[in-house]
Amino acid sequence: MRRFALVFSWMFVAMSFGSVATGAEVAPSATPSVDTLVKTLNPDIFALDANQRPVHAITNVFTSPASDIARDVASNNWYNLAIYLPFLILPQLVLLFAIYRFRDRKDGRKPATFTGNHTLEIVWTAIPCLALLAVVVPAWKLLWKMELPPAGIERAVVVEVRGKEFAWDYKYQADNLSIGQDVAGIQEPLVLEKDRPAILNMTSNDVNHAWWVPSFGVKKDVIIGRYTNVWFTPDTLGVFKGQCAELCGQGHGIMWISSVVVDSEMFKTYRELLRHRNDTVKIWNLLAPAAVADDKELESQVAKYLEKGRGAGRVLALKYWIATNYASIARRHQPDLTSAQVLERGVARRAQLDAVLARSLSAN
Repeated sequence: MRRFALVFSWMFVAMSFGSVATGAEVAPSATPSVDTLVKTLNPDIFALDANQRPVHAITNVFTSPASDIARDVASNNWYNLAIYLPFLILPQLVLLFAIYRFRDRKDGRKPATFTGNHTLEIVWTAIPCLALLAVVVPAWKLLWKMELPPAGIERAVVVEVRGKEFAWDYKYQADNLSIGQDVAGIQEPLVLEKDRPAILNMTSNDVNHAWWVPSFGVKKDVIIGRYTNVWFTPDTLGVFKGQCAELCGQGHGIMWISSVVVDSEMFKTYRELLRHRNDTVKIWNLLAPAAVADDKELESQVAKYLEKGRGAGRVLALKYWIATNYASIARRHQPDLTSAQVLERGVARRAQLDAVLARSLSAN
């Protein structure tokens, strides 16, 4: 009952802090270029290097821990291995010794016969019991830590995670901002802030799934009709991959998970970009690869877009979403265009947008 109360209180507090408004629009300082933002926030998780190896491979908790929980899990496993290793090695050594020492020497001697040794039986029972206690105590502490909210929960990034066949939807509860699949139908990464706790409240829209990113030390069932919860504090910048770990249907093998851990300034920039995303859709429809990019209609839609704000953050968001949409489309096979042609058209359309923006901004 106490454990249930703790978990319930964690969910209540997390949801409460997640609903706090973030305030007015703030233009990020020292904002990176649009192409840098695309490369950082929308990485190609299936890219291959010159040797045809994944640029962003799935890493594991032992060689590439990327959160506090992952480091604790790795340390605990190495500790457990050190405790149990003698039990794996010693019996093999004893067996080899016995085979050699008491082999048949063909000299007519009879083998020794004896039964029972109470002292030996007590020893080989007591030692494993002590070893089990040595493992249970730190493991219990780690499991308890994984179930409880972190210190500084009031500054945590609270995300609602919804599994579905065969992708993930995320909602940043503090800003009421959602991501899922991009214009090309590719899973978007969960962007998190380095050294800031992340709380994931997870459920499913259809069947049971499991959210698993090895480098975060997190693997949790995502169950239809109920919420499960995990928390961790990412402490390493970079791109981290995982996969659904619950057999959920024919698309289970392609139900990828990706997460990008960025610094605080980049995370602020990302939230700013998300806030303006929906407003860029009509302009994107005019600049998409198959669209006819009419300057007059484009100027009209850009003017309407700028009516809601002309700040640097809003202008950057428009440029970013056009650029990142083209980057995503280039990664997926198109019936009429190659990836190079998509990118080439994207460069032309982005230049067209820059020209229209320059005229619109200078006109007022």
